[in-house]
Amino acid sequence: MDILQQLFNGKGYIDGITIINLEGEILFTAKLNGKLSNQEDSQQLVGQKFFDIYENLDPLSSSTYRAMELGVPLYVENQLLRTRGQENIHIDSLSIPIKSGGRVVGAIDLSTQVSSDEPVERKEPDSLDSGGLPVNWTQKLASRDLASGGMDDIIAVDEGMRQAKDYIPVVASCDLPVMIYGETGTGKELFAQAIHNASARRGGPFITQNCAALPDTLLESILFGTAKGAFTGAVDSKGLFELADGGTLFLDEINSMPLHLQSKLLRVLQDGSFRSLGARQVKTVDVKIIAAINVEPLQAIRDRQLRQDIYYRLSMMSIRIPPLRERKKDIASFVSRYVSKHNATFHKQVNRISEEVIQCLERYDWPGNVRQLEQVVVYGMSCVEPNQHSLEPRHIRDKLQEMGQAPGPPDPARNAAAPAGHPPRPLRDSVRDYERELICQALNASGGKLVQAAKLLDIPRQTLQRKIQQYEITLNPALGWR
Repeated sequence: MDILQQLFNGKGYIDGITIINLEGEILFTAKLNGKLSNQEDSQQLVGQKFFDIYENLDPLSSSTYRAMELGVPLYVENQLLRTRGQENIHIDSLSIPIKSGGRVVGAIDLSTQVSSDEPVERKEPDSLDSGGLPVNWTQKLASRDLASGGMDDIIAVDEGMRQAKDYIPVVASCDLPVMIYGETGTGKELFAQAIHNASARRGGPFITQNCAALPDTLLESILFGTAKGAFTGAVDSKGLFELADGGTLFLDEINSMPLHLQSKLLRVLQDGSFRSLGARQVKTVDVKIIAAINVEPLQAIRDRQLRQDIYYRLSMMSIRIPPLRERKKDIASFVSRYVSKHNATFHKQVNRISEEVIQCLERYDWPGNVRQLEQVVVYGMSCVEPNQHSLEPRHIRDKLQEMGQAPGPPDPARNAAAPAGHPPRPLRDSVRDYERELICQALNASGGKLVQAAKLLDIPRQTLQRKIQQYEITLNPALGWR
């Protein structure tokens, strides 16, 4: 309640709550003040588009939308709200991003109406960030929520993984940029957090942005900020570089950043200077940049996804995180950690992991890496009987069969009985075909809409586009995607 009183000009209450998803669809709304909505029944707004209801807002002017994009809470005072058929009102609004599995999936907005006869104590502009939130509070939230990982959180039994982990203090000891290469699901963000927390910048902000998660038209303003008048409705707004000043900016999937923005990023890497969108003034920041890429960097250069000069600048210090198939000695430790973690999730007391479970898991190649392994363990934990304390092969059997891997040790007699000239098919080929089939199913289920298909598969849109090209998936008018 104290923080509500501080934010909402001492009121200590709110007039309305709204929750939206990444597509801008209203999932829930409760309007205790009728003027905040153009419909008497708030439930009628559920399922409608946020910007269809509030016609004067857009992705740049809406604090709720910007909170999702930036991944940090934003507070705006005296914000104009215009709805069809109703008089214009002004509100104070606190927008907070909602996360699931470490990524933003929506936002919740708390608002209260500003009365016309109610004096509003305005803060000095220098003390506010791009959304009106005190800068030091934004930085504390970003640092605490996003940079929670450290070296102790990185599992490294395998020798190759130990070498990658041991290099963290080296890259953290200087301000040079760092490139982290690893397949999707290997833990690149955890490495970035560990670098930040091992550096002298650990007391500063740690800001993260997935370059594949935003449209090209928004990414530049999000990174570099905007100047008033840069376009219709534009206001002076700080970007992520300014919010990360004195700390670390982690740019994930940098190969998804448009090439013309990569050239602008190059200048920041050279001397820390840049111009906000539409501004003439050059700004200078002190930011350590960590960039991550989920494909081989040289291949990304050949595919014109990554500028060569950016690669040379970022890769002066680089870390390659081995995929899980190359460090299977780590699997037992990961399973133990996930079992301990999800005992609380399912209110169980599993304290033993069958050796057969580990053997089954070590035979799989894990194209989804650590993230996919946790999914299997979570499924297995959900199947453990309430009075049982051991994770057994039967608990993960269905999930492994779904992935094309049967539990239990290999059957030498069965392999020996295979007809001559017909050896067992390589597992990697089977996994590749299975992944291709899943993508085709998602494309058919979504009617070919990439954003929806990527959401069904729980992968970034750019990743889906790359895999469509990789697997040469095309649309057959008679059969659908094949």
